[in-house]
Amino acid sequence: MASSLLTSVLVAAGGAVGGPPGSAAPSARTIGEPLHDSSPQALELTKHLKAIGVKFYGAWTCPACFKQMNLFGKQAGANLTYVECRKPKQLPEQAEACNAAKIRAYPTWVLPDGRRKVGVQSLEALSRWSGLN
Repeated sequence: MASSLLTSVLVAAGGAVGGPPGSAAPSARTIGEPLHDSSPQALELTKHLKAIGVKFYGAWTCPACFKQMNLFGKQAGANLTYVECRKPKQLPEQAEACNAAKIRAYPTWVLPDGRRKVGVQSLEALSRWSGLN
């Protein structure tokens, strides 16, 4: 029952629900596409995060990850360096990267120097943390 409810909620919210093994593309956006276009602030932040090597670790089963992605919007969200932690059969390299990074909660943002932010972060908080502003 809970599984079918989660599936219904994810489908209604535009989230991914999996599919047959091997159906995901190598860079699959498994947490669902954001519901709105990106703001100029989100586009600038995404460009900065990508340039400095920040990774966004999440899971397709994580409502907070979907909320985080929605803060970025469609265009910016599509360009984030996102690592899917909960699809080990479909995306084994990404799942191993999560294990290697010792990801214990979603979403987790990680700078190349190892500093982290855990939980949904505002664009302003990520801008400050990453040194953009």
